[in-house]
Amino acid sequence: MSANLFRFVMLIIVFYSSVSGAFSHDKEQVKLDQACEADRQIALKPRKSEIYQECRQKFKKSESACKSEANVYNGNRINGAPLFYELPTCEKAFIFRKKHADQ
Repeated sequence: MSANLFRFVMLIIVFYSSVSGAFSHDKEQVKLDQACEADRQIALKPRKSEIYQECRQKFKKSESACKSEANVYNGNRINGAPLFYELPTCEKAFIFRKKHADQ
């Protein structure tokens, strides 16, 4: 095997390793982000229920309008961080993202 061919093969191996490693990190990040968001939605459920009840009782809007308002609530706050990103699954996702940000 010539030196140029050997270098080319090694380059392909290194490139493939980095691409497959990045793909593996991306898949894991998606999985962690989904777990975080699922836990956030569980934590937001009582607040969404309150939004729905207030919409129906206080503002007398239709059931579909109130369901829509409650469903889109995501815990965003004015001049503050969104709610429930301190949950363990979310912290795990953030730590993983930070650890693999340079890769």
